[in-house]
Amino acid sequence: MHRMLDLHVHPSLKMYYLPYLTSSFHALVYCGKHFNPLSFRTQYRHLNKSPVKVMLSTHYVIEQGFVRQGIKGPGRALSWLLSPVFYARLRRSDPWKVLMGMMETLEESVPNTNKFVVGNSKRFKMVRRYSEIAELKENEIGLIHTIEGSHALGYGPKKGQSVEDFWKQTVERLEYLKDRGVALITLAHFWDNMFAPQTCGTEIVPKNRDGKIVGEPDDAIFHMKRATWQWDDAGKLADRFSRKLLEMGILIDVAHTQQHARWRIYDLCEEYNRPVIASHNGLQHFFDHEYNLSDEEIKRFHELGGVIGLILSRRWLVNPEKRHHTDKHGGIADIVEDMLYIRDLVGDVSCIGIGTDFDGLTDPFKDCATPDKLWNMIEYMGKYFTDDEIDQIMYRNGQRALEKGWT
Repeated sequence: MHRMLDLHVHPSLKMYYLPYLTSSFHALVYCGKHFNPLSFRTQYRHLNKSPVKVMLSTHYVIEQGFVRQGIKGPGRALSWLLSPVFYARLRRSDPWKVLMGMMETLEESVPNTNKFVVGNSKRFKMVRRYSEIAELKENEIGLIHTIEGSHALGYGPKKGQSVEDFWKQTVERLEYLKDRGVALITLAHFWDNMFAPQTCGTEIVPKNRDGKIVGEPDDAIFHMKRATWQWDDAGKLADRFSRKLLEMGILIDVAHTQQHARWRIYDLCEEYNRPVIASHNGLQHFFDHEYNLSDEEIKRFHELGGVIGLILSRRWLVNPEKRHHTDKHGGIADIVEDMLYIRDLVGDVSCIGIGTDFDGLTDPFKDCATPDKLWNMIEYMGKYFTDDEIDQIMYRNGQRALEKGWT
């Protein structure tokens, strides 16, 4: 029986922000094949029937910059009209306090979910150290704290606070997070922070321009910002922050980080003898976008013992022109094509993983829209991979990276 370690999944994002959800995986919310940002795909009924064994449960604090500037005028007006209190709270929220709330929400969800489980059905357990993964019972799913966007530790020095004082505060917060069981931090996300320059995360979609299908940003309602600074720019803390994470034994995730900065991180990981993670990405070979990884980067991951978590979203796996002509195509065949390409490029499957991004803001595969449908992907993989290779991709590669990097 196959098992899975999901490198990137967002249950706390929905539990914390959506008012109709509680701190529990028990929910009955629409989560079908069509995109719906208000869905909850990691419902207990789906996870109970899935191969998921370990979830890197990713906390994403919605950035103030994105709320204030990334959402365009009509979207802001609609937000004020439909939910003024909630929207105002997003604009003013302290990222560290929100992060604490999201971590508490996930931790509370464990007993809240388990108390309604009967018989030998699956139960949840918080995992705070690598050694605790091996202690999971056959019917337990391990939840591990991870963070998407280092802005959650603070946007930067507040009024009257120096950069050095902000750095000391950051170190104290990192030490707290390490003790709390955080295994991985995604350095960048949608908006500017002090610790890593981000790519533009605005998805590219096919549009018809004068009878020709072209790829253009899907920015009618909101857009993401690409950072304008470089890794070594004065006043930023990129190098210090990454070094501190590696020293502490917290894994670095390069998803959303600009390509030039990713190369600096690879060198640091080699220096500290740590693996690197790209938790929910695609490949530039199939969709030439900075967010995705180049062939040379794939080879570097392989050398470093890192893992590339392929995302369950055709918007990042397939270029927009091809997507337009294969709109009804599910997605499983596309992600397996990525796996085969990586295997052919580096000679084995040791750097391949899966980061579903379920309950994030992406549009999942139509043939794998919820965790229980991951069996469909495993069955399809069986046409091209051995059982041992499937276990490496779905579980052991991620486990190996945690063992070496989460210390």
